[in-house]
Amino acid sequence: MEAIKELNIGCSDFKDILENNNYFVDKSLLIKEVIKSGKAVLLLPRPRRFGKTLNLSMLKYYFDIRQPENEKLFINLKIWQTEAAIKEKRGKYPVIYLSFKDSKKNDWDSCYKLIKNEIIRLYSQYDFLLEKNILKRHEKNTYEKILDSTADQVDYESSILQLSEFLYRYYNQKVIILIDEYDTPIQAGYKNFYEDAISFMRTLLTGAFKDNSYLYKGVITGILRVSKESIFTGLNNLSVHTIINLVLLKTK
Repeated sequence: MEAIKELNIGCSDFKDILENNNYFVDKSLLIKEVIKSGKAVLLLPRPRRFGKTLNLSMLKYYFDIRQPENEKLFINLKIWQTEAAIKEKRGKYPVIYLSFKDSKKNDWDSCYKLIKNEIIRLYSQYDFLLEKNILKRHEKNTYEKILDSTADQVDYESSILQLSEFLYRYYNQKVIILIDEYDTPIQAGYKNFYEDAISFMRTLLTGAFKDNSYLYKGVITGILRVSKESIFTGLNNLSVHTIINLVLLKTK
């Protein structure tokens, strides 16, 4: 007798849902859309509770070069019925994944500290780079300062760009950059520290996604579509995929 599937309410971890045989609406063809997109970076603005984090989690498990065993998660999904060129991308790229969903405080100092903590956690995942002979002395020094929370703000603003370069050197492969809820610090600071928040996020994201020669694909999610005229000024490799875009695509 087949086990009854259950809803895993509140869980946004793709692997956990699949391995526990929970209900999962198959959105795996998003992976193909990311790969086939003519743009290097996709912005996916969605309302709350629209599965943004789950989608990014799925992308992470699909592309992550450090987790070859996760192929089994996809063999019963629609993405595994696509052409071989798409399936060959599975487990081929280093992945940088950052979520700013908890980066919300009433003052910039506290909010900035939460953002730094997320970057520190990210760098901690790849601290083996310090033991490899791929970082120059000053790069290793900055890496350690980021981990110790003693780096300058400029170092944190360029942290994603720098890490993508380090990972490219190590794996000899371009990186996937996934940013979840990029606009949470901006919304939190709307009344009190908007300029600080948007200045930091603009520099961080533009560095990561604009003219980054180590980038293969990037996906950004958030509640707001902060237009190209503000935070994404000059980011001409960005494609915005709204809900309306998807509806029109499905009706063609």
